[in-house]
Amino acid sequence: MFLMKFQKKLFFAIGGFALITACASNQSKDLYQAIDKGNKATASAILNGNADLIADTYTDDGYVLSPDTPTIQGKSDVKQFWTDVINSGIEDVKIETGEVYSSGDLAYAVGTLAVTPKNGKEGFSRYVLVFKKVAGDWKLHIDIWTPSA
Repeated sequence: MFLMKFQKKLFFAIGGFALITACASNQSKDLYQAIDKGNKATASAILNGNADLIADTYTDDGYVLSPDTPTIQGKSDVKQFWTDVINSGIEDVKIETGEVYSSGDLAYAVGTLAVTPKNGKEGFSRYVLVFKKVAGDWKLHIDIWTPSA
């Protein structure tokens, strides 16, 4: 029961990530490319067990708003969340970047993802990421997702 519940949380958690550590310009094409590159790097970090790399992409007070879990806030709790996700066992992760938009020091991205847990069925989700510019770099500030029917 715990494993199934955790896999559900894990599936949705992955919707919320993009590794954005390089400074991206406000031009939508550059920002889109940076977020898309970050999404691919996040999927790789999950599959390679690198929770530190994922946590470093968040603001210091960043949020993970995962279905069926309490609110997660701050790098330490974010890192623990992703460590638990990684330890639950993931076979494959595919994150697709959809629309990206920025205004001033805030940006958002919406997209879809597919997650295949080990010994499980592939699941799909939609996500919204909110980024905040910190010291010239885009950092993930709010990470939220929902299952797709």
